[in-house]
Amino acid sequence: MKRPLRTVVPVAVAVLAAATCVPASSAPRAFGYDDLFRIVSLSSPQISPDGTRILTVVTRIDREHDKRVRTLESIDARTGARRALEKDRKGVSAPQWSPRGDRIAFLADAPSRKDPKETVSQIWVAPANGGPARRVTSAPGGVEQFAWQPSGNALAYVAIDPEPKKTGDARFVDAYTVGNDPALARGAARAARVWLQRLAGGPARLLTPGAGSVTYGEAESTLSFSPDGATLAYVHAPTAVLNDADDSTIRLIDVASGRETPLGASASHEYDPHFAGTGAALAYLHSDGDNQVHPVEAYVTAARGGAGRNVSHAIDRTVREIGWEPGSETLDFIVADGTQYVLERVAPGGTPQRVDLGGISITSGLNGARAANGTLAFVGSSTGRPDEIYVAAAGAAPKRLTNYNDATASLALGTSERITYPTTTGVDGDAVLIEPPGFAPGRTYPLVIVIHGGPTSASTETFSSRAQLMAARGWLVLQPNYRGSTNRGEKYQHAIYVDTVDGPGRDIRAALDAVKARGIVDASRVAVSGWSYGGVMTTWMIAKYHDWRVAVAGAPVTDILADYATADDIDADRELFRGSPWVGNNRVDYLAQSPITYVADVTTPVLLMTDRGDQRVSPVSAYEFYHALRDLGKPVDLVAYPVDGHFPSDPVRAADVNRRWVQYIADRMK
Repeated sequence: MKRPLRTVVPVAVAVLAAATCVPASSAPRAFGYDDLFRIVSLSSPQISPDGTRILTVVTRIDREHDKRVRTLESIDARTGARRALEKDRKGVSAPQWSPRGDRIAFLADAPSRKDPKETVSQIWVAPANGGPARRVTSAPGGVEQFAWQPSGNALAYVAIDPEPKKTGDARFVDAYTVGNDPALARGAARAARVWLQRLAGGPARLLTPGAGSVTYGEAESTLSFSPDGATLAYVHAPTAVLNDADDSTIRLIDVASGRETPLGASASHEYDPHFAGTGAALAYLHSDGDNQVHPVEAYVTAARGGAGRNVSHAIDRTVREIGWEPGSETLDFIVADGTQYVLERVAPGGTPQRVDLGGISITSGLNGARAANGTLAFVGSSTGRPDEIYVAAAGAAPKRLTNYNDATASLALGTSERITYPTTTGVDGDAVLIEPPGFAPGRTYPLVIVIHGGPTSASTETFSSRAQLMAARGWLVLQPNYRGSTNRGEKYQHAIYVDTVDGPGRDIRAALDAVKARGIVDASRVAVSGWSYGGVMTTWMIAKYHDWRVAVAGAPVTDILADYATADDIDADRELFRGSPWVGNNRVDYLAQSPITYVADVTTPVLLMTDRGDQRVSPVSAYEFYHALRDLGKPVDLVAYPVDGHFPSDPVRAADVNRRWVQYIADRMK
């Protein structure tokens, strides 16, 4: 379940205006299923040190072969002119400029030494002004992440330990001792370690030979060198199991000697270290416990370590990303506030100040996002436009630099606004309300609630293909930020403690009531839906409230006791309650907050969906709810995808989830 604008969009306004002035034949068409495959995704924007060029990974969909094709592109920061750098190399990701801006390093596929027919990710380095890329690492299992040493002569990288060679019977004995592993794991998690690779050649040098593991995968955190290159900060966990990443702490490696010392700021829940360019300070993220009930906040400490100072607490929001402004000790950080992802900056000894991004939500990270002159490059999104690259000179408003998604933005799209509603927490909740193209306030419309996952997340006014598919059907789409969401402060987020579904359910109903009060909802045609924690809440809502027309629940935890026995984040379950369900009388709370307890009360037709290899939310929960409803003679359907992961990763299956979701509702909204 956990882990990893109030303004109407101008494009959509133009669409509605055009619809009244031109013949219907030339009016923009609605967003449709085929448009899902035309959306271009952007990631990892990196601006050159001199501020003239921006690197980004551009992902397009090859529908015929059911895959995503990634290209590394360079964009002129003044004109927006684009140039493909690595369009034919597979697996391109994570580009980084060298410290002087003369070279580019990135990850891409290379043949595996174990089996040349397979590929693993390695680091490649190419001249910044063009020329062939050279592979510089030979990690047997591939490279997870990397960082330039400030001299530009070496790279630190993280690699997972290769499988040990076995002989005799050991080749066929694959049983392992279970700790905090998920029930669907297929073997023991292997530790990851930090290595140093000099670009002049020679073998890589192991920097972290000791016990434990570098965090990787969903728990991945930054690698960061001190400006002189003498010290490397990384995040250490006691094991490679995701559950144990809650006990992560930052460690400092003396690169010359290999001596390792703890940062010493706190005992757990430390993430994403970043040395300031001045060399005097180190920033990091920390929460006082599990991030479902404790906000993640930004801290700054001395470069040598020690207790940190909280620099983001004044804004009372969970921090998503941090990054230093070049040559200073001013820290940037991103938070969800209301229904936007916004940028804050805090100078030494000061209080956070909002950076005006012109109503565009920033959806990329901050590492490598600022040039030496202060120019910021980021991926931005709004309700009416998917990913684009934006640039903002120091102190200036951002401008959109690219037009990757012009085709989508030119369609007749739903427009959005932020609404608020009272809750019993003492903090007003909020929600994104999307109105269909051609919306008229005097009419009533069917409404679909789409509940976000997490719960450590928030619904924002960014582009949502699922919501636009629904709006194209002529539906209102309501995306509420229930208690537990990260955009309304610590009190609102912590209110989910031992109240994991009932309180959030009341918030969702309050959001629905606020929209109904406008007189625009056809109360006989209201649907509820969600994935992951949104799926949990959907099954809860149909068990406790009975005025829904239809429901769709993907990857739902319907039995929290079963989830505690099977998931890869069982620590999260303990933190949401008073501890293990098998200690004291805690089991009572788990049962009271499990939708399966009330399954006999369900009257709403529901579509359940699950991935068969989901380690976050085992398919057991969906199957249990499905069989219970079938045995009780209730209307239910279950669709299972025979793939791993918490959500299908390939584009065709991902689109099929949206198709089934929308069509199931449409068939019952008539």
